[in-house]
Amino acid sequence: MSSRTPRDGGRGAWDPARDLQSLRDRTNRLLEGVLRLGEASGGAPGGWTPVADLREDGEGFLATVEIPGVRSDDVAIRLEGNRLTVEGRRLQDRKERGAGLLRMECGHGPFVRTIQLPDPVDPRGVRARLRRGVLEISLPRSRAMRRDPVRITVG
Repeated sequence: MSSRTPRDGGRGAWDPARDLQSLRDRTNRLLEGVLRLGEASGGAPGGWTPVADLREDGEGFLATVEIPGVRSDDVAIRLEGNRLTVEGRRLQDRKERGAGLLRMECGHGPFVRTIQLPDPVDPRGVRARLRRGVLEISLPRSRAMRRDPVRITVG
């Protein structure tokens, strides 16, 4: 018996496709950060990358992006084919710039986050809501890609 444990948190057999998707997501975040250097603020390095989750349900996908302290006016969402891009800016609070600041770990400035979607979505049905620092984007699957159950009659 192998001492190797499943890399999926004990939910079943090892899935190399899931590991490859995770690696691609991490690589994309890294590259977005590198490419963002020199953008905005006159070429100065900066910005941050919010964390995101993508879930699948019967109708499509739900993307959640954690962007605390960002106003809805400071966020733009773009859908290009199977790529969902969320970009915006988190401004530094005036109180944070004061002389009493001892430590700053919360990122501020511009951000870009791109999520590769596994299937096409219907752009007319995309809805977004920003509540308590979490951006939720509902992405209904394209009609042609819906996985509605089909009843087949045996004759």
